[in-house]
Amino acid sequence: MRKNIVEDPRFFSNSPQSPRISAIYKDIEELTELLVAYFKEGIERGEYCLWISPDKLTADRVKLEFEKAGLCVEHSLASSQLDILPAHPFPEDLTLFASAVKELTENGYRKTLSGGFSGFRTNFDFKGYGDLLKPCLETCEKAVETTAFENNKRLTLLCTLPLEELSGKSLLEIMEENNVLAKRKGKWKLLNKPEGKIELKNIFLEAEKNIEATNWTKNGLIMNMSHELRTPLNSVIGFSDLLLEGAFGSLNTRQSKYVGNILISGKNLLEIINNLLDISKLEAGERSLHYEDVDIASLIREVRMSLLSFASNKKISMEVKVDASLENIRADRIKLRQILYNLMNNAIKFTPEKGRVTVSARKNEGMLEIKVSDSGIGVSKEDHEKIFMPFIQADSSTGYGGAGLGLYVAKNFIDLHGGKIWVESEVEKGSMFIFTLPLDQKERI
Repeated sequence: MRKNIVEDPRFFSNSPQSPRISAIYKDIEELTELLVAYFKEGIERGEYCLWISPDKLTADRVKLEFEKAGLCVEHSLASSQLDILPAHPFPEDLTLFASAVKELTENGYRKTLSGGFSGFRTNFDFKGYGDLLKPCLETCEKAVETTAFENNKRLTLLCTLPLEELSGKSLLEIMEENNVLAKRKGKWKLLNKPEGKIELKNIFLEAEKNIEATNWTKNGLIMNMSHELRTPLNSVIGFSDLLLEGAFGSLNTRQSKYVGNILISGKNLLEIINNLLDISKLEAGERSLHYEDVDIASLIREVRMSLLSFASNKKISMEVKVDASLENIRADRIKLRQILYNLMNNAIKFTPEKGRVTVSARKNEGMLEIKVSDSGIGVSKEDHEKIFMPFIQADSSTGYGGAGLGLYVAKNFIDLHGGKIWVESEVEKGSMFIFTLPLDQKERI
């Protein structure tokens, strides 16, 4: 027989203020244990129970779990006091989600009334909801509140939340609620008591410290590895250049092709290492800018020259258009160069042979506006935000390669300057990356 796992055997029914209860669980064993206790209480109180199974539990498995808890459910199943609904994927759209929750609770409540049961209880599992968690919980709250209550019938909704998917912000928000359950020291407890909240907050703070320590170790390792790798890699790139220039004698066509491949691969790897180093510095808190006067036209032409070989190999034309009235800007020249390099390099990379890349710069409403456009594969609208995240590509099946770091680094450097970046693009119609920087830069520390 399963031992009693709750402080108060009536704690689901006695929870204050709201018919919605939230519960944080660690794994499927904890979740099953919680649901057995929840629905066992409902059956004993003569309520209609609709078990929505998050892990596709069969009726036989549910019966076995109830038997372990000391309850025979044969009569409950036969009299339809207990129904088991297989795992039910609810829509992510909040409007559709609200309709689905409202329909389910109203149907359950009607069955409660027609069957003469004392109340109705059901459950929802929020695995995989991520940032939608809070609005979905609020939607559940409203759906339950608007469901008609007759003859003092009670309605209880248990929302279960997987601990592994809760961000620190979500966890703190949930802790502010009165009806939150968590398993501590072998028992499920309501965390509305101050000591419960303090205990959970301490656990969260300890986890935050561990994550911070891990990040410092990771960043230190990446920085050390980057410095160690760049020295031999620069030698590979340098000697490949010398071989292609014929410094040690002429190469035949086949040899030139292979040495050229070595050079391209070496430069690609160096680009990844540099971006990783930049990300590590950003995560370690190195966000200072070293301002100087920057000639935008000259800088764009400099970056174009560094990428001309890459573009020529793909027979891609590169055009630069800079407004003649554009003056120098106060900015961190090294970071601005990296922004331009990453955007222009990406434009060439994702443009097929014989395509076109255009870079333009002008004043626009007190801002420096730079556009990098291409005739490449384009980006779908749903991926416009995602591509600025690290290690993300809009479509990894295209075969163009890359680590998905360049846009993330560029966005962070633009943010540091107080600017903005966005993309205008459609699939197969090319892309235009636009970023703006204040012309009257106030130097940021």
